[in-house]
Amino acid sequence: MRKIAFLLVFLGFCINQAHAAITIRGGKIYDADDLASLTVEEHYALANEAYQAENWSEAAKQYRIVAYNFPDTPEGEESKFFVGVAYFYDEDYDAANEEFSRYLRCHSHPKYFEQAIEYKFLVAEAFKCGARRRPFGYRKLPCILPGTETAIETYDQVIATVPCHDLAAQALFSKANLHWSCREYREAIECFQILIKRFPKHELTPDCYLSINRVYLEQSQREFQNPDILQFAQLNLRKFKQEFPGEERLCDAEGDVLAIKEVYAKGLFDTGQFYERKNQPTASIIYYKKAIRQFPETSISQLCKERLVALGGECSENPA
Repeated sequence: MRKIAFLLVFLGFCINQAHAAITIRGGKIYDADDLASLTVEEHYALANEAYQAENWSEAAKQYRIVAYNFPDTPEGEESKFFVGVAYFYDEDYDAANEEFSRYLRCHSHPKYFEQAIEYKFLVAEAFKCGARRRPFGYRKLPCILPGTETAIETYDQVIATVPCHDLAAQALFSKANLHWSCREYREAIECFQILIKRFPKHELTPDCYLSINRVYLEQSQREFQNPDILQFAQLNLRKFKQEFPGEERLCDAEGDVLAIKEVYAKGLFDTGQFYERKNQPTASIIYYKKAIRQFPETSISQLCKERLVALGGECSENPA
């Protein structure tokens, strides 16, 4: 009941705010804050003055007035981009993202095309790092919602708009890391692999190979019963060595694969320990031998050999 009451109060606030901010002129609905009271030149001069003074909220307001009221003028065309810039530096990332999207849609070859894409990427980065967004994207409401989904969507927009540009590589890498932080392992690996395929010689590509194995390592710690993780990690390591044979971090990737083997071996060792506690040494010996046979290079293998000796089981480098 308390949640419903809060929702009703919140919706009432939204309705009151929307009603107070809306006016009608010439048969069209306007936000009262967006109505022009001066000439286009005067509003544009005020916008530039506020921009130079880094008064971002005022700059956004004046550029918005010019863009909305005088869209076909040279000042209006410029303002469609700079209103987004002002919002960005005012840390109103929702509004900035929407304005840049609107600007990119307005012409087939906008003057500030690449800069707008760069800003959209930076907006996604801000949401990735914890910036909040507004409910319903409404400017009058506080930024209280997480921006993870918006970050993913914005990265996708950058990737789709400039698929072969360096920004697409950066967006793929950031998107992969965001999925990883959310424990969305399959999606993270997919993004890293797309970057590798699309940009095989990019400076981020070795990082992708290394990150993939680290994702597999984290995944293995949560999905011990998944038998495919180690095979995929080993395959990724082989490709890494093939494409970047002189890469200094190959030893790190090898270490991650060994760590995955340690996780698998530890699972077998723990199962053997379980059967020891249940006073079933024969079952324990089976698991200890399996760990030694499958993962002989691990530190867990030595522990298994010690337990075999203690239990009187056969202990050799390659037990049956």
